[in-house]
Amino acid sequence: MNQIEETINWFFANDSKEMKKICNKEMMKFGGLSEMDYDDFYSRVGLDVSLARESFDPTRGKTFKEYVCGVIKLSVWKEMKHRNCGKRQVIVEKEITDSKGNIIIEKEYIPTASLDAPIGDGKMIGDTIQSGFDIDNTLSETTNCGYSDKMETFLESLPETPRKIAEMIMSGYSVEDIKENLGLTDREYRDYWKIICSYEKKRVLYEENNNVEDDEMNTTILTEDVAESYKNTSYSIDSISKQLQKKRIRDDHILQRHSGQWKGFAKSELISDILRGKSLTQIIISEEIKNGLRMQWLIDGKQRCTTLDDFLHDGFPISKNVKNYNIRYQTTKVDEDGFEVLNEDGFTEMEFKEFDIRNKKFSQLPEELQEIFKDRQIPVLYNMNCTKKDIADDIARFNRSRPMNVAQNGWLGLEESFAELVGNISKMQFFQKDFNGTAYTLANHTSGAIRRIIVEAIMVSDFIEEFKEFDKMCEFLSEEASDSNFTEFYSLIERLTVICDERVSKMFNTTDSFLWLGLFSKFTELGLDDKKFIDFMVEFETNMKDIKVDVSYDGVNKNSFNTLCINPKTKKSRATKDKNMVIAKMTLLENLMMKYLHINEEDLEEVDYKEFVKTNVEDIIDEDIDDIQVVANDISEELDEDSWMLSEQNYPSYFAIVGLAFRKEVEDKLKEWIKIYIKNNQFILNQQKAFLHMKKSFENYLQKGAVA
Repeated sequence: MNQIEETINWFFANDSKEMKKICNKEMMKFGGLSEMDYDDFYSRVGLDVSLARESFDPTRGKTFKEYVCGVIKLSVWKEMKHRNCGKRQVIVEKEITDSKGNIIIEKEYIPTASLDAPIGDGKMIGDTIQSGFDIDNTLSETTNCGYSDKMETFLESLPETPRKIAEMIMSGYSVEDIKENLGLTDREYRDYWKIICSYEKKRVLYEENNNVEDDEMNTTILTEDVAESYKNTSYSIDSISKQLQKKRIRDDHILQRHSGQWKGFAKSELISDILRGKSLTQIIISEEIKNGLRMQWLIDGKQRCTTLDDFLHDGFPISKNVKNYNIRYQTTKVDEDGFEVLNEDGFTEMEFKEFDIRNKKFSQLPEELQEIFKDRQIPVLYNMNCTKKDIADDIARFNRSRPMNVAQNGWLGLEESFAELVGNISKMQFFQKDFNGTAYTLANHTSGAIRRIIVEAIMVSDFIEEFKEFDKMCEFLSEEASDSNFTEFYSLIERLTVICDERVSKMFNTTDSFLWLGLFSKFTELGLDDKKFIDFMVEFETNMKDIKVDVSYDGVNKNSFNTLCINPKTKKSRATKDKNMVIAKMTLLENLMMKYLHINEEDLEEVDYKEFVKTNVEDIIDEDIDDIQVVANDISEELDEDSWMLSEQNYPSYFAIVGLAFRKEVEDKLKEWIKIYIKNNQFILNQQKAFLHMKKSFENYLQKGAVA
């Protein structure tokens, strides 16, 4: 067996493990893909890999493995580009005759998310979609030179119409011409294409597995041009770990300053970010050539890299206090006997699962999450061909401290990268003196008050039990926080900027701002319209300051906001930044907010959406859940991803109404109704009430065709 066939077999061995690893890396760059999407990508990529042997040109200086890796990446990119065509808008020009007989050209903008969206001349957007084959020089050369034996076998295995489609595409026909010549609708064409891409058919292109040494196939040859001064690249976590272990990347340069070790929470937040696919900041590596040897110095990102390497080798368990601990991942679906479940096209069915990562070491994660972690790419700024002086300058540039006034409320205690994030937040419109929704002044910026408010608000939002003196809070965040604490707060401020106005401007002052910002963080978890929060603030300022609720402070069991702020005995103001006072105020405000919004504890109970649909829809059994999930995913593709209907809080009632339509076999009617319902109704937090409201509206729609 020649090297090309060995390489092909290596990519397809063990359920195409190596091919899927590269696919997954590329697909993670895009995000937003469902379990059904992965099979589509694997189908297209698998076929393109099989065809790669036909188009490989060894005279171009690449190994066949390198060529196939490029084919896989290009195939994923083309599939994503193909999908994204359906997310744009098309302009349809229509001729309209006015009352005077004049012809007017009217332009209509139509979202092309649907394959049936018109684009003029009687065509639909689905008619313009290219097939999964690469209709380029690769297949042109295959046509001119004849098919290989395996390609002939593949084509002969196809039913008559799919074979005609494949041969016509490989002969250069467009999709439109194929459908016209064969008399196919868009749906028929896509159904036949699924047959062409099915595992049962394309498997004839694969030969029996042949083992190839991992070291041979995984060897990385670094060929950077020393004429370049720097480049942006990326390394997988597994690669960084191996290079650290083998001293190919060094983190102990004599001039590098030593950072304090991260504590468990900060390390765990980094691992959580990795597993959830969150964006990461660059690490900096500088290359020094010494006596012909290449030395790579890690000059920025030491704590991140060593934390990742440590976790990879079971160095620590993830903290029980990690903020995002339920990690969703995709895995192969198996039956009760442990065998993989195949769909009607011969593909392995996939399903989503959640895993609680708290108190888990790397080896205790599911295999799928281990692979995701090892394969995750870390962005790298690579400085090449550096002298000793260049290395010293780089270390100084990337680790240079910014002089700060020690008197500015302990600001020096905040880690530098976090200080930069706080600085960026403070520049947002919300904190500027000319914004009519707040009462901040230029002096608040120069005195450091705005930065203090931001730090205090993050503490109230995420770490209220650790609230203390400002300098101590800065030190705490430096040791325990992660980038996500600051970036999520940035998003909160963006949302407040849209809704705040002069009615609440005086409430966003240097005294109470951190409380309102922290409370808004709690409010966003309810999934309600943000404007309701401003309505509550207005009502509170006008009528609710003297309302007493069950909040204890200083021996008093019931307090109002005013009694907390002013000692009822001495009539003097109390300290506002004492931890117990802050907790009491936040508890009181949250209590009042829930009462204003008519939300009780029952509304806030977590609901298992799978159990919810079985409880509320007759004759739904466990075997129906996966089918309902497919329908739910399909309908969600046609809705705004930010709609309250698809929010986490509303998902149980959404899933249940999909289950109802599934049981009645009226999924198409549900697609029509749900868009109208979203437009005319608002989110109901109590999921039982929400479902009953939707059920009544949907059943009326089915009976009368009435507006939801």
